[in-house]
Amino acid sequence: MSAVSTLGEPYRGVAPGDLDDILRRSLPDRRFLVVSNREPYEHYWDEAADGIGVRRPAGGLVAALDPLMQAVGGVWVAWGSGDRDREEVGEGDRLRVPPEEPGYTLRRLWLNQQDVNQYYFGYANQFLWPLCHLRPALTRMRLRYWTTYVDVNRRFADAVLEEIGDGQGAAIWFQDYHLALAPEFVRSRRPDLTLAHFWHIPFPPLEIFRVASNAPQLLGGLLANDIVGFHLPLFADNFMRCSESLLDDAHVDWEHRSVEIGGHTCYVRAFPISIDVEQFRNAALDPAADSRIARLRQRYAPQDGLLGVGVDRIDYSKGLVEKIAALDMLFDRFPDMRGRFTFVQIAVPSRTAIDTYDWLNEKLERAVWSINDKWGEGGWQPVHLLKDSLSQDRLAHFYRAADVCYVNSLQDGMNLVAKEFLACQVDDPGGVLVLSKFAGAAEELDGAYEVNPYDPEAAALGLHEALTMPADERRDRMRRLHGSLRSIYDWMGEIFEGWGAVAGGAPAPLSDADRWSRTR
Repeated sequence: MSAVSTLGEPYRGVAPGDLDDILRRSLPDRRFLVVSNREPYEHYWDEAADGIGVRRPAGGLVAALDPLMQAVGGVWVAWGSGDRDREEVGEGDRLRVPPEEPGYTLRRLWLNQQDVNQYYFGYANQFLWPLCHLRPALTRMRLRYWTTYVDVNRRFADAVLEEIGDGQGAAIWFQDYHLALAPEFVRSRRPDLTLAHFWHIPFPPLEIFRVASNAPQLLGGLLANDIVGFHLPLFADNFMRCSESLLDDAHVDWEHRSVEIGGHTCYVRAFPISIDVEQFRNAALDPAADSRIARLRQRYAPQDGLLGVGVDRIDYSKGLVEKIAALDMLFDRFPDMRGRFTFVQIAVPSRTAIDTYDWLNEKLERAVWSINDKWGEGGWQPVHLLKDSLSQDRLAHFYRAADVCYVNSLQDGMNLVAKEFLACQVDDPGGVLVLSKFAGAAEELDGAYEVNPYDPEAAALGLHEALTMPADERRDRMRRLHGSLRSIYDWMGEIFEGWGAVAGGAPAPLSDADRWSRTR
């Protein structure tokens, strides 16, 4: 790699320390609650220590919201998923976190195995997830899944209301598709509260969403919020069209991007999520990074050759098998890449209790074995499959070591891997981001080399152009990409300011993404 450069310093907007002030100014005199399926800390049995350990589950949202909660206090309501969680709670299933310096309250809600199977693995991940990722043929609907989903959402709402108490004002921020109904359960009992929701996956078009037998209930649950956020204006448009077509009493105001139903107005906005840019950048610039990156290239890249990296959960939406097909086409069409280019795919096992995921895992392993058997020679292996969840530091070193990062999503709400890679590009001229046009990040980032994951031959051509791209073009693309890279703190700050306007009785301002979309 080249010497470290200040090339392409990322956009600097809202700092982590600013969020406390923004939140207090936007939503004054209200308790702040976050409600999510995933908890910010979980307790587990640590075999090495022969005792109970505590860890923070992986995920950008948890990593960003935890410091905010420590600063402002409040309550985080979540499913207690750790195998020793019950042993660590106090009265009312509450505990103060983080353990080393408590700053807020974690309220744990308990799910039994039937709840997990039917609410989480069933309705949320075998119906809503494939439906929202445009795969209706993969949906699996059972009445018991829906019944349990309703019940668990009601229990989340009950826990929220218990935490607030009578007569106390609060701002409640719901997260994701696991909790689509909970806002309406809260609103029906406490219309004085202000509610917001962020939907972290795509929202499908009407032609797909109408497959859901319970579409009106899902829409009604989300419209109970004062503001609902999606990654892209396209997803927000889909949501409003579904509301307009599937709810007889909904009035959609396209000019102000709002939906009125039952005398309540919900504002619908696009807020593209991001990452803690500085955290990844600092990991890439760690004093030990150079030697570790050199070792990675020595281990995986051919002598004076090229290295590519991909980081994905093993999920059918990520286009992993299609990615291997494009790599196969690359080595077939461009013999100069054989023995010169190696691709490392970091694949994190996911939802293995669902048959579709188990089948996908086997298919991916067969595809990797086949390409290595077909093209490997003289000790060179074209694809290395690492089925593991790596630490942020290790990921940062892989990103910085790579000449190309390849994201091949068939459908993605955003895809934060693309942004993590960019944050770690601190060398001049930097690597190249090869990005599926169906990842939400493709709408926001300027300078990626876009490919169609459904066309392996064209994707292979794009990979070859990225790998042989002149330094000047790589440098120009990276400058543009860094210029469009904002942080998760910008994301939260914009949401809080829009939410605060609505809570204060004013319309929500259009988001930056909404305004940008209108000028295209």
